Amino acid sequence: MESNKPNKNIFLLIGGLFSLAFAIFQVSAIFWSSSLVRYFGGPLKMQLENPFMFICVCVLLGAIIAISGLYALSGAGKISYLPFLRTMLIAITLVYILRGLAIVNDLRIIFEHPDLNLIRFAVFSFIALCIGLIHLIGVNLLFQQGRSKNS
Repeated sequence: MESNKPNKNIFLLIGGLFSLAFAIFQVSAIFWSSSLVRYFGGPLKMQLENPFMFICVCVLLGAIIAISGLYALSGAGKISYLPFLRTMLIAITLVYILRGLAIVNDLRIIFEHPDLNLIRFAVFSFIALCIGLIHLIGVNLLFQQGRSKNS
């Protein structure tokens, strides 16, 4: 009898744990100083002028990222099977990879304006690209297992 629970998938496990950690990091921005919000590229004007909206955005983004982490953990076989597993994992993978591809523009800006000290944004893009590629490998393994019937 075939189980709906996929085999263990270390790549989706890593991606899921990263997403859950990043969700916590995102929500923690509620408590950050203005200089930290500015450093990480957050909406400083919103934090200062509309703190309630800033809190809502942080919590909403954290929840979305946490859900993506749960989907990756489901694909890794660590939690129960979630609906539309493969479809959601493909979407999550694409989001990380597309965000990571911003590194091309980040590097262009860094080389054109070295005085702005924006290397951190290229690092953020590189991390997103790496996590996207980790998800891609994990999703590929999931497809090879052929476990998911509802995608």
